[in-house]
Amino acid sequence: MVSDETGSEAAASRGLSEEDLLFAKKIVKLDRTICVIALAACVGAAIFVFMNVPADTRVPYDGKYDRSGAGIPMQIALLLAPAFLLKLWWSTKKKDAHRMSKKGSIGSIVLGSFLVAVCVLGQSLFVKSILTVGGYFTG
Repeated sequence: MVSDETGSEAAASRGLSEEDLLFAKKIVKLDRTICVIALAACVGAAIFVFMNVPADTRVPYDGKYDRSGAGIPMQIALLLAPAFLLKLWWSTKKKDAHRMSKKGSIGSIVLGSFLVAVCVLGQSLFVKSILTVGGYFTG
């Protein structure tokens, strides 16, 4: 579906003011920056773990879906948070990512920050667990 409307006309047709669009652009830029910083931290932590723990280290897991009883390979466990953060960052790069109301912008920064915090926390828990199992903390 192709539209003949320009950005401002399309926003006006959805009831968005120029002020709403400018505020949303700032929020999207902030979201993008937070994602990049968190992604760098998660990738840096993963690299630290890869350099200090044997490659066959596994995250202990005895849950319902553990078929082997050996746990989750550390490479897969440490890939989850960066992959999700990359997806969040990619969503802020869309051409129409800033087309939202002020309430939508505030919701975006709150939800986006929460998701980024969960990813960083999850990554740190995986890192601590893998370093412990891999023997990094034992002198």
